Amino acid sequence: MKMHPAALIGPPPQVDEWATFLANAIAGVRAASEQMRARRAKHEKRIDWFRDKKSGIPRENSVTRAIADEFKRLKARQGISGTGVQPMDLRHISIECEVPRPYDPGISDKAKPTDIAFSLFKDGVLDLRIEAKTITSIADLKTYIGSEGLLRFEDGSNPYTVAPFGGMVAYVVDEDADSWDRRIASRLKEALGAERTYVTTIGTAIHQVSTHNFVLTTDEGTAAYEVGVVHLAIEIDAVPSRRP
Repeated sequence: MKMHPAALIGPPPQVDEWATFLANAIAGVRAASEQMRARRAKHEKRIDWFRDKKSGIPRENSVTRAIADEFKRLKARQGISGTGVQPMDLRHISIECEVPRPYDPGISDKAKPTDIAFSLFKDGVLDLRIEAKTITSIADLKTYIGSEGLLRFEDGSNPYTVAPFGGMVAYVVDEDADSWDRRIASRLKEALGAERTYVTTIGTAIHQVSTHNFVLTTDEGTAAYEVGVVHLAIEIDAVPSRRP
């Protein structure tokens, strides 16, 4: 897997550790999303699952929470069996929603937490932060790539993460995930240039990755960081369905 090293405080984690961590976390998200869709009737009964009755589109935060819950169910199942279920092993990965950013100047109502955070405890903490955006049309890609989405990963005043990797997940309600993966890849090249995007295999799946740089000044000094952001689309269901 192609790696883009970031300037870190302390020694960087080993490449193979990040490769394994990314593969397991992302495979876990995909498996959890499949479970969420399989159990959609249960989730749709929640009083705040949908944005509103007229749109029939699930709320972004509700989907994120449901995926986290299903991820934990899969992890518990693996913990009971005592073995990792290939091609993913979730037993040592924690998942949380709305986790504070490492250098967020806000602490309460003004804070801007990350949507999903994964942690792996092994010779220190590997920390993966993922930003989620619901995509209902091509017009929403502007928000996905903009200052409230992807560009958060290069905001030195409040970085989304200072780890070597982060993630963007698009919750798509029409067409399939593969179609949206291709659209996102094309838009990334238009917005960032081909030199800042690449394709790599993570686990058993191919993903688009974009690179983002920022400078962070703290009490410890000033450091330059580079973050590789992994992109993936996940299908969610509107009521009535918008998918052919």
